[in-house]
Amino acid sequence: MTSIDAAALVLILFLPLNWLVLRHFRQIEAPEYLRRHGVVIVSEYALQARSAAIGEFMGRSIAATVTFKGMVYRFDRVVEARLRERVGAGELFLEPGLVYVLS
Repeated sequence: MTSIDAAALVLILFLPLNWLVLRHFRQIEAPEYLRRHGVVIVSEYALQARSAAIGEFMGRSIAATVTFKGMVYRFDRVVEARLRERVGAGELFLEPGLVYVLS
């Protein structure tokens, strides 16, 4: 196998993989995807906005509503942090265990 053949083989294998990865990134950025699968946020800096605090949990304030990627979520409940992967459709999990639902 010549070096040109090896380079062609790498390109043939790389292009479909690159397309799949870029397609997946576009999907997970779409609000429709987030509505269907839910969101886990570990840093409050990812939020676009927070409303006034309605309480406190484990030293962090609980906002009545939060905005993420243009979608407004209202506070629903507190869960154990280890259950964050069980976030449902239309839900947003925010550390340390706050669950918000789409308004």
